[in-house]
Amino acid sequence: MHERDETAATRLTDAVWPNHERVIPQAFAGSGTSVVAARAHSVEPSGNGYLYGYEVDTVDRNGQRATVLTYVDTGGTHDQNSAIVTDPATNEPVSVWAYPNDPGLPVLPQATYRDAVAELLTTLGMPVTDPVLTVAAYRPGKRAVVRIDAPERTLFLKIVRPHRVAPIVQAHEQFVAAGLPVPRVLSSRGDGLLVLERIRGVPAGSRILDIADDPRFVASLAALSGRVATVPMTQQARADAMDHADWHRRTLVAALPHDAEEIDRLYDAIGRRSIGWSSSTKQVVHGDLHLEQVFVDEDEPWRISGLLDIDTAGWGFPVRDVGAVVAHLVVTGLWHRSRGDAERGAAAERLADAIARDWVARNPREADRIGPAIGAQLLAHAGGQATTGSANGIQTAEQLLAATQAALADAAPSLPTGGSTRPRSAPQV
Repeated sequence: MHERDETAATRLTDAVWPNHERVIPQAFAGSGTSVVAARAHSVEPSGNGYLYGYEVDTVDRNGQRATVLTYVDTGGTHDQNSAIVTDPATNEPVSVWAYPNDPGLPVLPQATYRDAVAELLTTLGMPVTDPVLTVAAYRPGKRAVVRIDAPERTLFLKIVRPHRVAPIVQAHEQFVAAGLPVPRVLSSRGDGLLVLERIRGVPAGSRILDIADDPRFVASLAALSGRVATVPMTQQARADAMDHADWHRRTLVAALPHDAEEIDRLYDAIGRRSIGWSSSTKQVVHGDLHLEQVFVDEDEPWRISGLLDIDTAGWGFPVRDVGAVVAHLVVTGLWHRSRGDAERGAAAERLADAIARDWVARNPREADRIGPAIGAQLLAHAGGQATTGSANGIQTAEQLLAATQAALADAAPSLPTGGSTRPRSAPQV
């Protein structure tokens, strides 16, 4: 790690993260398991505080070693599966719990063990034998998705906060009625469980090389957004990176104090350029759109065959969906490049520019919105990377700051002249 990275990581630990060297061992005390080491994993808002994730290396009294995904919650969420300990740095109580005993998702433990899942599906009239479970997604305190593969069928268990079940069921019914290719809800329970059917196709991100330069995919994505706008919903879309800009700014400044002036400048520019957006331009949007939410036909990958995770849908600015897709593609491009796959990295970046240019071409009167929409999402991703304190996370965050500068410099990121295939929306790595 470079000296600058070491300083940033130390400041981050001091300024943002709780004193985990004492907090986490306290939580494991009396369990027969000792903590060997802990590594920062993630951080996000939680109530009036934060939810910090750690990968905790442990050893039990028999010498058995394990790595446990553990969370420290300063926002006050806890239940009987949580340990309440005192953070010596603040003298405040915090809640500590280990996956899958998530206080916000009480049914999650039942959905992560084969025998329990088999019994659960039998009671719901969908019996399976020898199910293979795969955690497809997990956002602590918010939701989890478990894929069930069995000889009889493939199903998806979606675990959410109990009060979210009814609205999600209704949203799926509304999207299906409007002809959108979302999975049907086969069963649901008030404790936070939904059983979803498998939709046709594969994630669009897995076919990035096929769709990056195919204008038919960009047109299909635009058409999908147009169809989403016809769904008769009345609620607001889930708050996004722009709505949580103050939190993301504070977190990113704490993680990258040497970039504080530039971070403030970027957020100030985003605020100035988005404050006057008229609510009359709102429509029903997905609310968290990226290529892992969009499924495509295996034989014709430009053709969209499915749409996932519509929990976030509602009234919002359509440019924010576009900004989310573009920013996610920039991050995806960096991820591929960091693993030596320059071909897929460049493909993701070209598609990001193509989607941004297409939106501007179709919405010339709102062209100035694309930069702030992309920038807010990029900075949120930067915060997620930087708060780990790792050398790679900090480097990626710095690259995303450069990408934000580029996005705000151009109304629509575009390919430079001179024959280069590198989009200006993506930093040089």
